[in-house]
Amino acid sequence: MLKKIYSSRFLKIALLFAIIGGVGFTGYKMTNKSKTASNVTVTTKEEAVTRGDITIGFTGDGEAEIPVINLDFSLSGKIKEVHVKNGEQIQEGQILAKLDDTEYQNKLRTAELSYNKAVATLEQKEENARLNLISAKQKLDELKRQIKQIETEYLPMLELQDYYSPQEVALKKISYENAQAAYDVQLEQYNALLSSNKDIELEKVNVESALINLEMAKNDLEDTILKSPVSATVLNVSYKAGESFSPPSTSGKATADTSHFMVVSDADKVEVVVPVSETDLSKVAIGQTIEVAFEAHPGENYVGKVTGINALPMIDSSGLVTYDVRIELDGSMGKIRSGMTCTVSFILRQEKNVLIIPNKAVSMVDGKQVVKVKDKDGNLQTKNIKTGLTDGKYVAVTEGLEVGETVVIETIK
Repeated sequence: MLKKIYSSRFLKIALLFAIIGGVGFTGYKMTNKSKTASNVTVTTKEEAVTRGDITIGFTGDGEAEIPVINLDFSLSGKIKEVHVKNGEQIQEGQILAKLDDTEYQNKLRTAELSYNKAVATLEQKEENARLNLISAKQKLDELKRQIKQIETEYLPMLELQDYYSPQEVALKKISYENAQAAYDVQLEQYNALLSSNKDIELEKVNVESALINLEMAKNDLEDTILKSPVSATVLNVSYKAGESFSPPSTSGKATADTSHFMVVSDADKVEVVVPVSETDLSKVAIGQTIEVAFEAHPGENYVGKVTGINALPMIDSSGLVTYDVRIELDGSMGKIRSGMTCTVSFILRQEKNVLIIPNKAVSMVDGKQVVKVKDKDGNLQTKNIKTGLTDGKYVAVTEGLEVGETVVIETIK
């Protein structure tokens, strides 16, 4: 009996603790939930619907290169005149500078004398050859006449030998044979004069050589005057009148080198060189449109096209492989200077002048894109929209919003 009463008390005490524990756990959960709810904050940010461009691509750091033309005299000499200065606009064919041409004037006169002498010698030898040929022809004709005359006497004697003594016939035969032999010798000499022109050909070579020297002397004299091959801007003049000049050694790349007499540039042409990694190179093509922003001119964007991709790689000390891509910018580039750094954007896809909003403003509700819009009275309403291209930060809105509307971005922390 006592054992039964003890068990009943134990059950009551256990039930009481269970009730107290349950109530305590429920109170803890409710208290903790209240605390969690009190730590959640919602912040809002308003963004206006605007028009702009959405671009997908990649960027690289580049450097401007203004194509330059190095202008030099092809001759050595003392500078006599300089007609232009740095920053001056020059026209094609304009005289820029002159060398002292005294030495080259003398060389031209000497070459002219040598040429005239060679021509005179050739003419004299041609005249002598002509006269010698005439004289040889006259002798040949005279010998032929003599043979004819002897034949008129000798041939009848052969037919009428009974009327002439053997001595007379023999003498006439000797005369005939001698005349024929003299004629044959003279004919050979005449043919030799007629076909032999070695002396004439040699003199013609001398004339040709003298003419080449004369043309070179004329060119050298003309080269003492430096003219501009293009209309351009003078970037640098390294010499002044009275200084001595020698042509610098040529190099493969045209750069603004002060060893050159003058450096000019076409101000409407600016190139940008940007190294592109081997992983991005497949996204670059000749003729591709790019956008360039120079650090020296913030807020200004320039447009250009890819004109060349270097076939040889550049490998830095860390093993990074890049290829130089050359870009030619469009339009007037008067403010751009060689060496200016810039950011180059290679455009893969682009939508221009579209409605844009931040990506974070768009939510998905029941499979539809929605945004929260704040009306004129400050009330929020939800609008269904349709979007297009996105660059990861902004998205193009194709339907559902208008310029000037305000979208609200809610952020829960």
